[in-house]
Amino acid sequence: MLDMLLGTDLTMTQKDFAQTAQDCGKALIILINDVLDRAKFEAGRLELEEVPFDLRTLTDDVISLFASKLRAKCIELAVFVSDDVPKLVTGDPWRFRQILTNLVGNAVKFTERGHVFVRVSLAENSTMEANRVPNGNLNGKDCKVEPTANGAFNTLSGFQAADERNSWECFKLLLSDKELLSDELEGEKSSQNDSDHVTLMISIEDTGVGIPLHAQDRVFTPFMQADSSTSRNYGGTGIGLSISKCLAELMGGQISFISRPSIGSTFTFSAVVKRASKDTSCDSERSLSEALPTAFRGMKAILVDGKPVRSAVTRYHLNRLGIIVQVVNNMSMGIQAFGKNGATESREKPSMLFIENDMWRPETDIQLSNRLHTLRMNGQAHELPKLILLVTSEADKDKYGSTFNTVMCKPLRASTIASCLQQLLKVDIPARKENQNRPSFLRSLLVGKNILVVDDNKVNLRVAQAALKKYGAKVHCVESGKDAISLLQPPHCFHACFMDVQMPEMDGFEATRQIREMEKKANEIKREQSSSGEGSTFVEWHLPVLAMTADVIQATYEECMKSGMDGYVSKPFDEQQLYQAVSRLVVGTADSAS
Repeated sequence: MLDMLLGTDLTMTQKDFAQTAQDCGKALIILINDVLDRAKFEAGRLELEEVPFDLRTLTDDVISLFASKLRAKCIELAVFVSDDVPKLVTGDPWRFRQILTNLVGNAVKFTERGHVFVRVSLAENSTMEANRVPNGNLNGKDCKVEPTANGAFNTLSGFQAADERNSWECFKLLLSDKELLSDELEGEKSSQNDSDHVTLMISIEDTGVGIPLHAQDRVFTPFMQADSSTSRNYGGTGIGLSISKCLAELMGGQISFISRPSIGSTFTFSAVVKRASKDTSCDSERSLSEALPTAFRGMKAILVDGKPVRSAVTRYHLNRLGIIVQVVNNMSMGIQAFGKNGATESREKPSMLFIENDMWRPETDIQLSNRLHTLRMNGQAHELPKLILLVTSEADKDKYGSTFNTVMCKPLRASTIASCLQQLLKVDIPARKENQNRPSFLRSLLVGKNILVVDDNKVNLRVAQAALKKYGAKVHCVESGKDAISLLQPPHCFHACFMDVQMPEMDGFEATRQIREMEKKANEIKREQSSSGEGSTFVEWHLPVLAMTADVIQATYEECMKSGMDGYVSKPFDEQQLYQAVSRLVVGTADSAS
């Protein structure tokens, strides 16, 4: 209801009040769901779904939730998924997202400088990395971690991290371009590829306040904060980590952490998932995958970055778009890489020059400006690469905007990089139908359609009715399964039915079964009339019925299919999932409802 209120004509003050109320409502829903999840787990009733999903897209989506908070703090936020991890896996993406969101949310909350870094790899390779570090870091115990020559550490931001097993020496073993692979690693990769199941290892590293030693033994205890002052200073209920532990164990994994006060924390959890078959990505309406554009494949870029972990993360995202990246650690090398006079064919020249913000010094790096000026004077302006500055703060966009072709704000994700480069390079990327979930497109699908909404809750009816009417549908509401059956006796004028699952007297499953029985009888009569030689074209009755439910676990989905439903729409209505449900089932049903 607040969402609909925000869609009306409000003053700025009213909009602020409504937005605040909506944010608080969402926070309350999360808390209630966490408490219910904990109760379900203890009762042995918490179930996991089995659907294919793209892990890289999921991790991109999670870190984007926290982007604005960390940009305000000027903190590095990044994600890296090893090439050894399959593109598509089968498991429960919603529960996976829940763990990741909890852990990243905590890291963001307790970090005021440095970085938050999410890293995903295969557990076998992560174990081998840990074995290569002779003295693994234990909680709270001092370990000698040597900084580099300039006083910084080989981490994402240069700040020291709690777990030395995530050092650059170990991290570089996961990179796809590593030249020296031990027989041990090759053997582990081979055996892993032969299995249908993979064990993922996900670490969330922060350089925040860390966890006090005296509180570390109760971190996963429900409703317990690490410190008595934590809830006052940072907020929270102390249930997120408990739920994350339950879910990780339910996924066949476990969760642990290494934390050092004033240095930071690294939480690590594992999960067992299946390799998704190659045809699942196009199959299923339930597959969660993001197709990246192919227009950038084969393009070349230079990245100027003196931090090896950070440059590996940037290259990971660019490589996902097919861009070939050469990394150099200073501006002089960057200029040499694209500005040689003996340049070969233009297609071999880099078309982009990415520069990290801390590598750019306008007062000293006049070399680049001079080189660009020389190329322009020699009539080679068309060969100039596009200059792209990578920053962690929105404020830097105005500061450097005039010098660069574009300023790209982190955290990086492949889809947003693609969108930015499309405008910068004037690359034509065909529109994807599944992305056409704009209100105007959804309106084109629903306008003039007669839709029946069945729900015994009057508030739910009003919300569903308003959401569908917003896109031009003609909506009729009833409060029981029996009323729906009476209206859906063939012939009727409806194009689709949204059916609540849990209703007294007759639930949505039973109502749908009876609707399918009515349609079966009507189709038999039409079939007999058609075969009697009247020459009429026989079109079967089949009304799309979509379940409306907040319970979207596998068992509910299977029950929907068994009763004859065509899918489900989760409560509360969301524009994108409403579009996806409607576009599959409502288009082209006009004839059957006439």
